[in-house]
Amino acid sequence: MNDELKKQIDVINQRLKELDSLYHIAAVKSGISDGEISVWSMLLTTDKEYSQQDLCELLFLSKQTINSIISGLIKKGYIFLEHVSGTRNRKVIRLSDEGRSYGEKNIMWIFEAEQHAMEDTDPHEIGALISMLEKYINNLKKEFTEN
Repeated sequence: MNDELKKQIDVINQRLKELDSLYHIAAVKSGISDGEISVWSMLLTTDKEYSQQDLCELLFLSKQTINSIISGLIKKGYIFLEHVSGTRNRKVIRLSDEGRSYGEKNIMWIFEAEQHAMEDTDPHEIGALISMLEKYINNLKKEFTEN
């Protein structure tokens, strides 16, 4: 293996793990699990409606993980499931008033910090990073499926 490429792969993987570590620290500080951060992000920062299946696909989390997170949030009274009329069994996830209040008070700071960090980053660098990651991930998927 090319030594320079190996070093670059290692740096990319280390930076991604460092990012995961930062989110873990934020989750602990907020009193939530690591997996909950992504779910809260979808519920607090967008007006879109999501089912559990939608979250699995968008967040690349297993059905079991999403189901566990959603079940826990329902038990705490932070969310509820609402049946979508005209469908057989599709349910969307809704924040309760208590959930919205809790999220805005205890978790929203994470997403505001993300925004501030991006505001302090050159837009061209952001675009280049996104483009590079998309290409790298697509190439890696291709390699994994061919082997």
